[in-house]
Amino acid sequence: MPTVGFPVLRGACKDIGRMFDRHTIRNALFLALVMTILTAMAPAAYAVVGDLISEDEAYTGDLVEQGFENGRLPDEALFEVDGSQRRCSLEADAAQWWVRLVDTAAADGVQIEAAWCYRSIASQRQTYIRNCGEIGAPQSACNKATATPGRSNHGWARAIDVTSRGRQIDCRSEAFRWLSDHGAEYGWVHPWWAMCGGDTPEPWHWEWGGIVSGPRPAVGAGIRPD
Repeated sequence: MPTVGFPVLRGACKDIGRMFDRHTIRNALFLALVMTILTAMAPAAYAVVGDLISEDEAYTGDLVEQGFENGRLPDEALFEVDGSQRRCSLEADAAQWWVRLVDTAAADGVQIEAAWCYRSIASQRQTYIRNCGEIGAPQSACNKATATPGRSNHGWARAIDVTSRGRQIDCRSEAFRWLSDHGAEYGWVHPWWAMCGGDTPEPWHWEWGGIVSGPRPAVGAGIRPD
């Protein structure tokens, strides 16, 4: 096998050096810097936003730690979101992720609307009387699944009843399928007790299970302080 002598190697190195002179290196470094800046300026991807805190019900631990009470949230903790009803208020974190979810669904051609959101303790009592006859009546007396006043996750403003094009969604609707596929990406989950095929199916009822990590969307169009 022929060998390459040292002079030949030295000449080859000189040729390579000419190819990569200081101007070429400077241009390469400049290009790398530009690419780094452009990458940093690119918008964050929201396809996977973080890990769920609760996979099948509303996360409320942080609200309890702050001293809030079910059905008695202060006005500053609530934000009003656009929807099929005149007024629909959610807790601030849940509201921000809800708006992001609705915008993404719309981009996919699916209309998702907020219908019924926060319920004060007075509203929960009215609902219980309407569905169960009176406060104190056993839940077996209710004509539909109804939480005891002070126990509803609507009272934490992290539950929402969903409509699409003004109609309550069902287990076969496009909106329900989209939420089932993508809702958890934004922290919105379908509680175990409301599952289709169960004893108390409520495909329209969704709750915010919380996000452990990931970018937090800013308040924007479609959301305003209550």
